[in-house]
Amino acid sequence: MTLHIGAIDDDRSILRTLEMLAAVEGWRMRTTSEPEECLEWVRLDEVDILLMDYNMPVMNGLQLIRRARKISRNLVIAILTVEDSPELAAKLILAGADDFITKPVRQADFTARIRLHQRLASQREQMNWEERKKGISKNTLRKVLDVLKEFQSPRDCDSVASACGLAYVTAHRYLEYLAERGLVIRTHGRLGGRPGRPKTYYAVPAPTAFDKEEQHD
Repeated sequence: MTLHIGAIDDDRSILRTLEMLAAVEGWRMRTTSEPEECLEWVRLDEVDILLMDYNMPVMNGLQLIRRARKISRNLVIAILTVEDSPELAAKLILAGADDFITKPVRQADFTARIRLHQRLASQREQMNWEERKKGISKNTLRKVLDVLKEFQSPRDCDSVASACGLAYVTAHRYLEYLAERGLVIRTHGRLGGRPGRPKTYYAVPAPTAFDKEEQHD
């Protein structure tokens, strides 16, 4: 499985460093400074490991961990920090953090920590029996989601299958699985369909703003 990493930090230079370090290892890296975008990755299951800064202006690391853990228990979360406080570390672990990566981030340490947590992410993925029973591949699932987001408008199964290079039945299985999980919206219409047999269209819902009350935990 291709490793997908997400990173959120309000310092763009840190994010650029992380992108370069991940590129050396051939890992896929998404970066942002926006909590809403980060939570959308988690909601759509687009990352295996999430790196997050603790000191951020809109939502700090503790608040973001709590939000992310409400969405996913399998996600591996590592905190990027210069803090050296046992009390803070205990709070973050209790909230759901798996590890800490010290700033400034060095290639050797970064690679070692990510490889360690790649195994943890794989173990947690193996425990996801629901997807395994249905023959769902996470890489294909992410590919279907990426294609739907690129379309920016509802598309039918034929369009998705063609764009992903999948057989119709395979694309349909993934689209229906995503719809069952609430990750895509399923609608019906007659565009291009026969009378009495409307086509089914799929689209990724627009991201919603995070609950503002969570910002003040």
